[in-house]
Amino acid sequence: MGRSVRARAAGLGLLAALSACAGPPGDGVPASATARAGPARCPAPGADDLRAEPVRLPFRALRAGEGHGTLDLLAVSGDGVVWATRSVQRVTAAGMETTSGGLSRWDGDRWQAYALPSGMRVAAIGALSGARAWVFGSGGDGRLGLVAGVADGAVATSAVPEDGAASIGLYGTAARGPWAVSGRDALRWDGSGWRAYRLPAPARALGGEGADVWTVGATPSEPAARWDGTAWQAVPLPEPGAPAGARSPRTRLGDVAVLGPHDVWVVGGVSWLPPGEYDEQGEPLERRRPLALHWDGSSWRCLWGPEGAAFTEAEPDGRAGMWVLDSTRSRLHHYAAGRWTTTNVAGTVTALAHRPGSAEVYAAGWTGREGGPTTPALWRTP
Repeated sequence: MGRSVRARAAGLGLLAALSACAGPPGDGVPASATARAGPARCPAPGADDLRAEPVRLPFRALRAGEGHGTLDLLAVSGDGVVWATRSVQRVTAAGMETTSGGLSRWDGDRWQAYALPSGMRVAAIGALSGARAWVFGSGGDGRLGLVAGVADGAVATSAVPEDGAASIGLYGTAARGPWAVSGRDALRWDGSGWRAYRLPAPARALGGEGADVWTVGATPSEPAARWDGTAWQAVPLPEPGAPAGARSPRTRLGDVAVLGPHDVWVVGGVSWLPPGEYDEQGEPLERRRPLALHWDGSSWRCLWGPEGAAFTEAEPDGRAGMWVLDSTRSRLHHYAAGRWTTTNVAGTVTALAHRPGSAEVYAAGWTGREGGPTTPALWRTP
């Protein structure tokens, strides 16, 4: 089971130092907590399984604030409040200067900015409501595992102790609602304090809500992990095949979307070097195909998309379907009732987020030309 850490409601009443947790590493993950899941391997890429039909853009642009820059990370709480990290651009005589604009909150009417600790390198953000959110990262002064929390309009900062969940806040951290995961570490806010868990496998992506939360790592060589409301359980993933004759095939997983207890999608892509093919610079030509793994509660099914890009992020659409971003960062794919469609956004998307309990999905990013001044952008499904 987990290891408990309590925070006293003093001052801001949000963050307190995360104290040491009892038990040796790996406690809370019984040796038998592994689900059976086949197949062990996906077939080699064949035809386009998705056969996505182009459609008109269903996202509409929202106000994203003033000035030049970008919206980067994104979280949306169930009450509809949007939280995003922001980068700010300024044109100087020496060229383009980009700095952190901290954390921004949008309530549907106005944006409010929150300054973060100087030099903080942000890895992930999560939100419970319009009054409570967290930013996970590390400090420019070498401090690791910082947590900046917003509660009732104020920011408080704490550090994750090494004997609690030391990798939280480092590169590869993912956050959603009350959860944050990184490597084998997981933290969950229980309303008054943090509870730490040891995951059965390394994690870099997080999906789901309530008593059905999943994590996946960077590759399918290690299992996914499923939170069943009381404990984490390992779920083996199939190993994708590669085209015949492909050199240096590599599978990278990007995200996991939980549509229901027996309806889970893991998305990513496979890249490889085709023999005898080179780019304009004479370098070996890399090819990629998107990959979607579907879990029906007992086994996995492997679906391949057309060559050209990989899947990077996925979010439920609130209607038993999902939205998936690919590595072009401007093309979104939608899945619903066995049908795939695709559409382009008039800008660059850096993050997707579903509003819990609704059919709203948000996309954050920017518009403009890369390398020049850009404008922060926020889109939402109608």
